Parts: sequence; C-alpha cells; structure tokens
Amino acid sequence: MMRVILLFFFSFLFSFSQERCGAEFYRDLLIEKDLFQPSNISNRQALSIGQYDIPVVFHIIYNNEQENISDDQVISQLDVLNKDYNAENQDFINVPDTFLNVASSSGIRFCLAQLDPLGNVSSGITRTYTDLEVFSMSEDKMKMSSEGGIDPWDTEKYLNIWVCDLSGNLLGFSTFPGTDPLLDGVVIDYQYLGVLLNSPSPYNLGRTATHEIGHFFGLEHTFYAGCSDWDGCDDTPPISSSSFGCPDFPQESCGSLDMTMNFMDYTNDACMYMFSTCQTNKMINNLINQRAGLLEQNFCFYNSLLDPEKDKNILRVIDILGRDTKGSGFNIKIYDNGFVEKTYKL
Repeated sequence: MMRVILLFFFSFLFSFSQERCGAEFYRDLLIEKDLFQPSNISNRQALSIGQYDIPVVFHIIYNNEQENISDDQVISQLDVLNKDYNAENQDFINVPDTFLNVASSSGIRFCLAQLDPLGNVSSGITRTYTDLEVFSMSEDKMKMSSEGGIDPWDTEKYLNIWVCDLSGNLLGFSTFPGTDPLLDGVVIDYQYLGVLLNSPSPYNLGRTATHEIGHFFGLEHTFYAGCSDWDGCDDTPPISSSSFGCPDFPQESCGSLDMTMNFMDYTNDACMYMFSTCQTNKMINNLINQRAGLLEQNFCFYNSLLDPEKDKNILRVIDILGRDTKGSGFNIKIYDNGFVEKTYKL
C-alpha cells in the first residue's frame, strides 16, 4: 500500500515539475518581435468533414545517440496523431456520456512526406548532428541550420516538426496560424515524441504532439482565460485552470462540468482523448483558409518505412512519369492480393 502511495506521490510531483506546453508564451514572444499576425477567421460554421492529408517532416536534431530517436518511434507518433485526430484512439470509449454529443473526428490525417522540397525521394525524416546540448524556445536555434539546428522545409507545403533536447522542463511548443514562415511549425522534446511504454513519464503516449498540433491549427487551451471562456469554442466548458494528472470525472468549476479529457488541457497522456466539434471546425477552417498549401502535396502515403526499397523504386518511376505527363492527371494503383494497397495521384 505504501509503495502505491509513493508512486502516486512521485507521479504527482513529476506532473507539476514539467512545463506541458509553451505555445502561449512563445506566441507572446513572436508578437513582441513582430513575427506573428493573428487571424480573424470564424470557426463557428458547420463544415462537411472530409479527409485532409498533411505531409509531415520530422527533423531529428541530436547531440548524442539517445537523442537520435529511431524511425519506429517517429512512426509510433504518426500513428497516435492519425488516431487522435480521427476519434480512432482506443481510449475514445472513455469519453463521458455528458460529452459524447460533442466529441468529434476531424478527418485530418498525417503522413511522412515522400518528396523533399527539391523533388527528391525522402523518408520524411531528417537527421542533423549538433554541437549544442540543449535548445531554448526563446532563441529558435533548432529552426536554423546556421545556429546548430536545421532550416524548415517550405512551411506552406509541409508541417515541420523539430525534435530536440529542449532546455528546462518544457515538453513542446507550437506556432499558431499567422506566424512568420521561417519559424512556423512544432517543436517537441525528444523524450516526449511517440509512444514510450517503458518510460516513467506520464507524457509517454505521444499526446504532446497531438496537443501542440492543435495549436498549429489554431486551437487555444481549454482553460485559456479561465472562467471567462475565451478559448473560442462554446462546446468546451469554461474551466478555472489547467488540469494535471488524471482527474476523476466529474470535476466541476465555473458552474459546469470540466472537460479535463480534452486534448487541449494539461492532463497526463493517458487521460486526454477527445476534441470537440467546435475545435474540429476551427482546425479545418484554419487549414483551408490559412494553411491550404499543406493540402497541395500529392505524395502523401502512410506506410513509407514498412518497405522502403519498394517505395523508393516506385516513387522513382512515378516521379519520371509525373514530369513526362506535366501534370495531365492520372492515378497509378498498386495492388496486393487483389486489394488496392496504394493509389498514387499524378
């Protein structure tokens, strides 16, 4: 019994010692530097949900082998994102009945970018050795090749995710729509990217990236401005402050039940598992109106590293065909046991 109490106590302390997200503070820094222009896009209209494919490049920046995380860890993160953004996560069944009517799937899916900005075949993962031992959010060096990091791929066409050792206890941060293109993207500490089942951290299930990409598509924290309810969504009840750990349901503040399981709160990874309908609409509106370039990338596949040699050869052929046809438009379908395994659009 004493061991259980001690484990809970240390988990509790660990949760509060971590800085879950730096997105709000980072936005303030960018405003001071005149590198951010907020948008005025409405998010309240209902949108038809389709599928929106987002090409992602992960920039792994490492000073030692521990920071040079594996491809498998990156792919596990991609899997988490695709499930979380489409209500396919296994813990979605834990959404309380009270909030089931507003729990939503966005239709946004993420894939490793298969072509780099020069048109070369890519795995969607870059690796850069650095002499720097840590990176500070306020300096943005991880986003600059000249400063020991790596320059972003075209931020209008790719979602750039930098993975590095962040200074202090910060898990990650993100830009919001309207940020200077040279800085636009998401940064995650290498210890919190992907699924790490053996990690003692309560932030080991890839939800830091889920949370930060929510900011990338324009979402505020659900506790933003507390009971004033300024997160821009009527279906996320106002909550007095951020939630940590794994709160029991129901919890109440501001005269309503708290949606502590929302991805845009601060609970442990194992205790956040939903976006709301309004949040979904807001993300899609920002995607279509401010990040539409992300939807123009045709080479967006989901199993890029399962058979890299086969994919590489296929893509070489498609690249040549695509250049020869000058974008006239046709599909190449690859079949496996009679079923379409992939469709390549030219």
